[in-house]
Amino acid sequence: MFFDPEVFINWVKDCRAWGIDCPIIPGLMCINAYAGFKKMVGFCKTRVPPSLEEKMESMKDDKDAVKQFGIEYGAEVCQKLLDSGACGLHFYTLNLEKVVYGTLDKLGISSGLLEQSNEKDAASMVAKGSAWVKKGDTIKSSSGEGTVVEIKADGTAVVEIGGETHEFVKGSYEKLGNAV
Repeated sequence: MFFDPEVFINWVKDCRAWGIDCPIIPGLMCINAYAGFKKMVGFCKTRVPPSLEEKMESMKDDKDAVKQFGIEYGAEVCQKLLDSGACGLHFYTLNLEKVVYGTLDKLGISSGLLEQSNEKDAASMVAKGSAWVKKGDTIKSSSGEGTVVEIKADGTAVVEIGGETHEFVKGSYEKLGNAV
């Protein structure tokens, strides 16, 4: 995952220099929401250009502005990739089409898709379990730091802290480290 197209462009050049000549298609994580952006950047350990970090911080409380910026920034990145010779684009939509549709419209690849987007099902999409923590991970909570001993089907983390177990709903704790 990358947010700086030069990272991908340089990587492709390096691959070509080593004789790797198969198609290399960039995978693009769309900016749909501030919290999701921050979570994925942390999860994937992705470098974020300072200008992008500043822009995201400046509008983090305005979800509509973040989506609109996601479209603008997405189109800018995609255009740079296409101009550099990328043979295609692969979008990680996370079942949210609005930013992808807007990006494709902005690039001129489609017309009118953004108006067809409603994402009305987005509010009802709830992940079961947790993609962010797993058994053995270290977390920090209001009760202290501990180790995840179980993830329940509803996403609740059962955590051992100082010999006692506590339950925390998703979002009420911070992941500190991965299980080894």
